[in-house]
Amino acid sequence: MLVSPIVATVTPFRPDGSIDFTALGEYLALLDHAGVTTVLVNGTTGEFASLSARERRQVTEYVRAAWPHTLIVQVGSCAAGEVIEAIQHANDFADYLAVLTPWFFADAPAAGIEAFFTEVLDHARRPVLLYNFPRHTGNVLAPKLVARLASRFPLVCGVKDSGKDRAVTQEYKRLCPRLRVFAGDDRLAPHAAALGIDGVATGAGGPVAELPVRIATAIAAGDSARARQVQAVFDVYTEARKAMPLSDIAFAKAALSARLPGFPTTVRAPLSTATSEQADTIRTILRNNIIGRLHE
Repeated sequence: MLVSPIVATVTPFRPDGSIDFTALGEYLALLDHAGVTTVLVNGTTGEFASLSARERRQVTEYVRAAWPHTLIVQVGSCAAGEVIEAIQHANDFADYLAVLTPWFFADAPAAGIEAFFTEVLDHARRPVLLYNFPRHTGNVLAPKLVARLASRFPLVCGVKDSGKDRAVTQEYKRLCPRLRVFAGDDRLAPHAAALGIDGVATGAGGPVAELPVRIATAIAAGDSARARQVQAVFDVYTEARKAMPLSDIAFAKAALSARLPGFPTTVRAPLSTATSEQADTIRTILRNNIIGRLHE
């Protein structure tokens, strides 16, 4: 069963632009040591839109071989045919699939989005999370549509909601209580139960994954005070990330270089890599304010 937190992994790159699988393996080991049991690959944090279909398959296969726990593979694309090909590949490696709402055609008609999902979900042999990220896709994954898809396709088991509208997040669960709903909001974990959802998914928080793991552990134990205490530390990290004029992905890679010396900080265009000064600032923030508190 899927548990919180879900950590969406970065994709590290060598100086020549190729995927650095050695660094990816070191990152997976860090997550394993932190207590993470569910990772998502080829998601937004993994720069999937900058990866070729072949590279996405390589990441999937590598992580499956290296990761002993639950693996979610994000298979979204603008073209239904590409999604189907990615699903057919991931069926053999993933424990779960995640399918992002199609993008570029912003404000697409609801009937068209439903037709897209209907076409691709017919090919899934693994449980599926539907993935809502309207800031990037230009389309909201409507709760009523999710409920219809879940009714038609029993393998639809949940939603990864990276939207900002918590009423939408709650409506997914209200309309289809069997779904597991995870919000992409690093501040939300202590409030998940009050919202009636199942937890959080984090990408930028991966470099300090001990914190969301400890928050989830405290919540499961009924220790809300402890959850809030750890969340306060996590918020220091989140506030530093939001204050930095960088993408979350570039910030996360620079933060990882504080945990894993030599971890490559490069991101692919059109994103920009942290400058050496920015990376030094991020590493200093982690060393002075976060790393020493990861095991308190």
